[in-house]
Amino acid sequence: MTEPTPSPSPSAVGAAISSARRRAGLAVGELAVKAGMSQPFLSNLEAGRSLPSITTLYRLAAALGVGANDLLPPQPTEITMVRAGQGVSTPVDDTPDAAASRFLLGGRNQLLEVHEFDVLPGQHLGSWFEHDGEDLVVVLHGALAVELGTDRMEHLTAGDVLHYPARLPHRWHVPDNGGARVLLVNVRTSSSAGTAGHPGPSDLS
Repeated sequence: MTEPTPSPSPSAVGAAISSARRRAGLAVGELAVKAGMSQPFLSNLEAGRSLPSITTLYRLAAALGVGANDLLPPQPTEITMVRAGQGVSTPVDDTPDAAASRFLLGGRNQLLEVHEFDVLPGQHLGSWFEHDGEDLVVVLHGALAVELGTDRMEHLTAGDVLHYPARLPHRWHVPDNGGARVLLVNVRTSSSAGTAGHPGPSDLS
């Protein structure tokens, strides 16, 4: 039986962020300003004292001009096995009622980044996202609404699949009285590998 692939630890993620910052020639304070966060907060991330939320990871990637995958440690093997219930759990953003994401796959120089979201009633899924590559969304349970740009809303239920270019501003919602389990696969195209994610419209207002 294949042994599960070890999940990236906070210290490994922090080391990857620190390495990317040094490659960019930035001091901790300079990157913190560019990414819109405090220097102590970034120092704690680099020291491995906590894991970044998805929103924080994408803000750092945008500030450094890299993909979010490049801020994760490389996978230790070519074959990855993640058993049920395993994987790193991290919040979508840094607010108290943010939904959690289970990080399943992704790392520096990989084209795939995979998350599973278990959203409880009353939790939210962050604001607008806009980044490189393509997103594939699979609703495993419950219902999900996906806003795409300013003029399109797709309503998904269990078994539905949605694909869109991730450069299109997008955000997710679940019904107030319901939850959802959602699988997200982000694929970096060959032209987008190594380029940055960016905040979406709400993050710029």
